[in-house]
Amino acid sequence: MSQISREEALDIARKSISTLPHIEITDQWNDGWTIYGSEMLSDCWYVSVSPLLIGSSVGASYFLAISKKDGRIFYSGLVGE
Repeated sequence: MSQISREEALDIARKSISTLPHIEITDQWNDGWTIYGSEMLSDCWYVSVSPLLIGSSVGASYFLAISKKDGRIFYSGLVGE
């Protein structure tokens, strides 16, 4: 069975969040992400959604952790508050 690709993970994110103003996706965990239970979020695509296209934002960003194995969303919520 093949793993979920980066593009498939983006499609899952788009279906989960109707508006994606600025999106970043990686499969590398960032130690700066503070998420309860993060040790359970391995082997995932990590999608962060920022409310701004340019510049910096103050407050939370939206974050998804999508399983590379089967596309399940393991985490969906705000980070960086």
